[in-house]
Amino acid sequence: MQQLEVTRIILGSCLLNIFMINWSSAAAAGHRNPNQSLIIGGQGLYNASDDVVILNATNFKTTVYGSTRSWLVEFYNSWCGFCYRFAPTWKAFASDVLPWNDIVVIAAIDCADDDNNPICREYEIMHYPMLKYFSINARPPSLGIVIEKGDSVDSVRHNLISRLETEQQEGRGSTWPNIAPYRNVEITDIWKTASSNVKHFFLIFESTDSPLGTEVILDLHKINSLQIRRVTSDNELLCVTNKVTKFPTLIAFGRNESQRVISVRIPTREGVRRAIKDYVIARGINIDDLSTISSHNTIQSVENSHQTTVVKNHEVIEEQLQSSRKTDDYLYQLDLESALHYSINHEIPLMKLIDGEKIQALQKFLTILAGYFPLRRNNVYLEVIHDVVDKKNAMTGEEFSQLAKTTEEEMSPVYSGAPRQWIGCKGSTDSYRGYPCGLWTMFHMLTVNFALEHNKAFVTQIVLRDPAAVLRAMYDYIRTFFGCADCAAHFVEMADRNKIFDVRSKDEAVLWLWRAHNQVNARLSGDDTEDPAHKKIQYPAAEHCPACRYDNDSWNEEEVLRYLKAKYSYSGIKLEGISDIDNVSNMNNGNGSRVRPERLAKETNYAKYVTAFGWDLNIFDISICVVLYVTSAAILVLVCIKFAVKGTYKKKSHINLLSKV
Repeated sequence: MQQLEVTRIILGSCLLNIFMINWSSAAAAGHRNPNQSLIIGGQGLYNASDDVVILNATNFKTTVYGSTRSWLVEFYNSWCGFCYRFAPTWKAFASDVLPWNDIVVIAAIDCADDDNNPICREYEIMHYPMLKYFSINARPPSLGIVIEKGDSVDSVRHNLISRLETEQQEGRGSTWPNIAPYRNVEITDIWKTASSNVKHFFLIFESTDSPLGTEVILDLHKINSLQIRRVTSDNELLCVTNKVTKFPTLIAFGRNESQRVISVRIPTREGVRRAIKDYVIARGINIDDLSTISSHNTIQSVENSHQTTVVKNHEVIEEQLQSSRKTDDYLYQLDLESALHYSINHEIPLMKLIDGEKIQALQKFLTILAGYFPLRRNNVYLEVIHDVVDKKNAMTGEEFSQLAKTTEEEMSPVYSGAPRQWIGCKGSTDSYRGYPCGLWTMFHMLTVNFALEHNKAFVTQIVLRDPAAVLRAMYDYIRTFFGCADCAAHFVEMADRNKIFDVRSKDEAVLWLWRAHNQVNARLSGDDTEDPAHKKIQYPAAEHCPACRYDNDSWNEEEVLRYLKAKYSYSGIKLEGISDIDNVSNMNNGNGSRVRPERLAKETNYAKYVTAFGWDLNIFDISICVVLYVTSAAILVLVCIKFAVKGTYKKKSHINLLSKV
């Protein structure tokens, strides 16, 4: 009995050890440094010369939480066209409210940087750019308050003012200057609460919806000898008492002087500040701090400087690249893989929760990718991800991210480029082209090979019978996951207007996407986001497809379709920049059929098994577990033998003793 109990204890201990090794290996896999991810956008849209504080995953929480100042953070994506156009406004806005930096700090974080992906997902950034306000002494789990962007420095500033007024009304910002309207009816009371340092007191009478008074108060609040309050037009008694009939009106008070109305020549923020400055200087008071106040002229010069810089940069780039511009018109495997990698490993995981229409959109997207994306090792990687997601009703972005990373580790190498890079979609700088170009390229390739009926064995008959299947997946993906909100809204509006789902054949779907792309090119031609080295043209250019246009310059769509199928079919893919060409070239044979060796099928089943149990284990982890299991079993056998031998020895001794008696 004792021997059996000891055996059970040892066996249980061994099994526990094996389980703990499995668990720790899974945890280690979850925290293992992933392969170097594709970072699109380079250094981002801001640098140290701007008045914008640059945040990242390392310093975000330690900086924003527990701060004695509030923070207004722009979450942006450096490849997003709307973010690129908004950046000059954000820079000018940061300079405009710089005197308020003891109250609110203007910052930005680039969500195109893979290192920042967890932060952007955690703070539920669903589109770019997104502005979030963090209160004084904010603490987790606060995710910030969304602030409307507006389309100008003035509108962004007014939206911030509305938030600051609400903050102070709710009891935060007690150390700020008082920006609430002055409600007393007796002006003689103003000195009772004023500090002894205050020499001059000003009241700004304004309409109830005017931000002017708050702006001036915040602009000049660091000048200790001044105190400024605002009076709104709904304070009728105070307005009548002081004979105020027009807004804005500025009234000044001195400690030993009677009140007087100050002439404001230009009834604006700048005009009121100028009137206050002139009044103080006329009384012999020199206030150096006034010279540090930002002005509209400064803002305008920042914007003009940016525009001038952009123009000059365009001219320099144009001149430098005129002679070396890439004039080919090919489809590159590296462009396709870079777009796929960014979509799978970055853009989709940004979604905090993928459920409902979102999970359906993801399932459609993965179905098309698994069926028609030309990836090495015959798309086993995409099929595994598809099969897991297809069985789910919901999953978090973090879960999808771990699924993609684990599957990639198990089947490494999945991608051809190391490091991944752009070839045909490479811009003259990191902020141009890149991922948006790659996404267009990928969907052109998918529509063409769907029309050519390559790899049809994987997809269902329902998908095959729907000529708009690829367009449907593209539409739902862009509407759901594409980060640039402005770009996505434009695409969805155009797609609805052009009846994207009314295509009657797969060839018509190819042409629909071509027409849509040319419409987008026409809209963005000459835009700030246009790469000066790669103009937005109506493609294909005549030099690449002379037969695609008639003599009157109208399109010959039959030839255009022929051109698109030749360029975007598997046989047209160029492998420039890929060292392991032999492996990659076997992704699809000449007719597009799929090669599925038995070994890859086993790998697929293995990956599904591992994923089903929630273990992020690789071959090395499993090997360690097997070795430990065998070792534990051997020890268990030895212990059992030892107990058996010992028992036999005791039995023999007992027999000898009886014989002597």
